[in-house]
Amino acid sequence: MSARVLVVDDIPANVKLLQARLSAEYFEVLTAFSGMEALEVCANDRVDVVLLDVMMPGIDGFEVCRRLKQAPETQHIPVVMVTALDQPSDKVQGLEAGADDFLTKPVDDIALITRVKNLARLKTLNDEMLMRAATGRQLGLAGDPELEKALSGEFGRIMIVEDHARSAQRLEQSLAESHETVVEADIEQAYARLASEPFDLVLVSLSLASADGLKLCKDLRDREETRHMPIIVM
Repeated sequence: MSARVLVVDDIPANVKLLQARLSAEYFEVLTAFSGMEALEVCANDRVDVVLLDVMMPGIDGFEVCRRLKQAPETQHIPVVMVTALDQPSDKVQGLEAGADDFLTKPVDDIALITRVKNLARLKTLNDEMLMRAATGRQLGLAGDPELEKALSGEFGRIMIVEDHARSAQRLEQSLAESHETVVEADIEQAYARLASEPFDLVLVSLSLASADGLKLCKDLRDREETRHMPIIVM
């Protein structure tokens, strides 16, 4: 399933431009032409990433972002502020509203696609973590205590096995507020640390350049000391 991106801008030409760029990369694109419409779409549809214009009549992008991040059902949706504003104070205002990233107009194609891909990946990861925990609760099971701890915001310790520096950095930034994170690019070093140090969750990239992520998962399941450790592949 392709990521679903909501493009929000009160100028139709801007919406069409971003829609065309994203569709060319096989993203599913939703559109909204006002802040209120954006909030309604996010409340009623599955949205993986929001590209949000700042300067709009009525409710501006900062307020839309703030409301999305305050609502439990939409607070996990990554928001990218798209703006022609270039003052540091504008970025500070966006961060205070809860924005996850920024793009400056005119939007660079490479920057656009890279940010959307990375944030959609984080959203998928977060959804999977929440789904695993919710499924256990619905079945009346106590669930995996390590996974529950990692999801609870009680500073669970997470290892990220990723050899792409920028992807690892974004994952770290996303999790750092409520978790202790450790990044390992070397698979042998990851084995050693997982066997000897306490971790609550392991995130394993399937696009490792120097190793097979699925083999790592299998090996972790085969080893007594890591057999019961929660693993999520990315």
